[in-house]
Amino acid sequence: MSAHILVIEDNPEMLENITSILQLAQYRVTAARNGKEGVKLAQQLRPDLILCDIMMPELDGYGVLHILHSEPETALLPFVFITAKADKKDLRHGMNLGADDYLTKPFESTDLLKMVEVRLKKKAMMETQANTPEEVSEFFSKTREIKDFQKLSENRPVRNFRKKDIIFMEGQTPNDLYFIEKGKVKTYKVNEEGKELITGIYKDGDFLGYLPLLEETASHESAEALEPCRIMLIPKGDFLKLIYSSKDVAHKFIKMLSNNLEEVENRLVNIAYQSVRQRVAGALINIGKQFNGTGKDELITVSRRDMANLVGTATESLNRTLSDFKDEGLIEIHHEGIRIANKAKLEKLIRG
Repeated sequence: MSAHILVIEDNPEMLENITSILQLAQYRVTAARNGKEGVKLAQQLRPDLILCDIMMPELDGYGVLHILHSEPETALLPFVFITAKADKKDLRHGMNLGADDYLTKPFESTDLLKMVEVRLKKKAMMETQANTPEEVSEFFSKTREIKDFQKLSENRPVRNFRKKDIIFMEGQTPNDLYFIEKGKVKTYKVNEEGKELITGIYKDGDFLGYLPLLEETASHESAEALEPCRIMLIPKGDFLKLIYSSKDVAHKFIKMLSNNLEEVENRLVNIAYQSVRQRVAGALINIGKQFNGTGKDELITVSRRDMANLVGTATESLNRTLSDFKDEGLIEIHHEGIRIANKAKLEKLIRG
């Protein structure tokens, strides 16, 4: 499917011209005649790219960008100013607000199409980046071609962890960003009574420990290997220089952080309002999706204790619920783990 572009422009002739050029190039285009309309359409449609005029009545382009960047759902949408204001101070102001690029009026159709193509390619690269050890290594190594990164260390050590090994502890001062090459890891917090609450479960291709590096604080949770793991350690200095020097890298980790916060918020709401049956069903579906693709054909091997800590209930309550699910034909319980037998009914149970 072709990319979807939102054009926000109050000049009818300019809006029609840009729209027709993009449509001739086989892009899907939505047109907005002012800033307020553009914000509503961006929030509703989540386009692949936004082209926005600066000088508009009621809500100018700066205001549009400020509103969209203040919301996690739209903060990372590629945003390009199309403007007749060629003053460097104005352009710098737009870029400082978070715009990805700008195109000065008047412009040739080829300039517009080239800029759009570059921005969409960059978006696609960021969405597919850092999913394998080779891509992570290439991702960090490419930055060393830039003058500012030439003196960075080439060594990124890799450590092997056995099942139940502690990777880092809550309160520990972090020195590295962790990238899981292979294996599964849980993060958790322990309260004053010693009860553990799992805050996340991670797999191959996931990053760990970036929030305390960004905040320059101690780790606010612990991490433990759920099975034998191979983890790449990316030095703190490399990571921070990339974050503070590359907007694309910063965007990537902001997006990851936003997704994590949304997941935590959803879990807190579920613990507050859902029944134990609903929470256990949700945990089975989510763990299955994360580790096994469809969540249907492969065994879920997370321990009962860890699953109970993830759900926020006692292990005894979890075991009773799993036993009920087995009797109802929703799951199969094997010595090695749990297999989902009826995913559709589990999902229906979650919805109540």
